[in-house]
Amino acid sequence: MATRAFTLIELVAVIMITAILAGVAIPAVWGVADARSTGAARAIAQQLSFARERALNTGNRVWVVFHTGTDRYELLAEPDGGAGYADAVALPDPTTGRGMGLTLNQGEFAGVGIASAAFDGSAVVGFDWLGSPLDASGGALSADGVVTLDSGVTIGVAAMTGDIRIGP
Repeated sequence: MATRAFTLIELVAVIMITAILAGVAIPAVWGVADARSTGAARAIAQQLSFARERALNTGNRVWVVFHTGTDRYELLAEPDGGAGYADAVALPDPTTGRGMGLTLNQGEFAGVGIASAAFDGSAVVGFDWLGSPLDASGGALSADGVVTLDSGVTIGVAAMTGDIRIGP
């Protein structure tokens, strides 16, 4: 009884097909990670913009507090006559009623974390009734603030203007 073996041509054909599939699949996997990171940066930028707009519309300061150790952030609002960040309470989401904010590194943002948040030496940024960015003590930001994701994508808040931008 004769045994059947693969020819060299068959083996080369299988290797070529595998290489082509890998060449297509690997960039697609990298693209998913980039899309998650970009999506997280956009979500953070949108909520920073929302905090700024809320402060402009209500005349009360709104704070965004970043917790880098747990890859999350939350939005807090001062009540009328509030004395600063210490008086701020969780800002409820108009749709769900739960506190506004986001926890990264799970769900659609799996693998994306907050590496750092720096706003004049703290991980807190606020906005006043003019939309100007504030440090944790309630003073004007002296330098641009930045949130950096694990992927290196940054979300910047310009001192003085409060302009919010996403960078590489």
